[in-house]
Amino acid sequence: AVMKGHLHTDQLLRAVLDKAAGLRTGRRLSHVFVMDVPGLAHLLLVTDAAINITPDLRAKVDIVQNAIDLALSLGIELPKVGVLSAVETVNPDLPSSIDAALLSKMAERGQITGGLVDGPLAMDNAVDLAAARTKGLSSPVAGRADILVVPNLDAGNMLAKQLTYLSHAEAAGVVLGARVPIILNSRADDDMARLASCAVAALHHARLNGRG
Repeated sequence: AVMKGHLHTDQLLRAVLDKAAGLRTGRRLSHVFVMDVPGLAHLLLVTDAAINITPDLRAKVDIVQNAIDLALSLGIELPKVGVLSAVETVNPDLPSSIDAALLSKMAERGQITGGLVDGPLAMDNAVDLAAARTKGLSSPVAGRADILVVPNLDAGNMLAKQLTYLSHAEAAGVVLGARVPIILNSRADDDMARLASCAVAALHHARLNGRG
């Protein structure tokens, strides 16, 4: 894995993406927070809250696939992916709901593999089974999501920080899509967050190299 030291993130990513000597692959880079949220019985992955500002559909395919791959590395056998929007129905005036529906269909057709993908889902019915039932949602993902895919960086950053600072979640974070995991530490990260990020990166790298 690669860990960011005392330098700006864009300097590190510029080196990672260098065409001649970098670590790029054919997949887009994306960031995943792995969160241990009090009151939630399983880990919750949130993506992308740090790299892709306004990802289009093509970028979101890689964002979803990167997160599924990480969830598999963490021992989640069939990750359930909730693609978030403001509503749980497709609204032609709400682009995030259209992208969510397309990602769900692409997973059905095998264009995204390794997990169950459903969307659009609102935040409540993605993580709360009672809310999903109240809305009449009966998918295997609704109310049970392991991974939350946000529409853009603004939404992801606010969600991750809300879970950390208001819900007191413990968080680790890694960047995926390169040949090795990349750990982007925040100046606000404590020692536990840094160690947890290293552990997540090590688990993912081990599985990718057949040692997990």
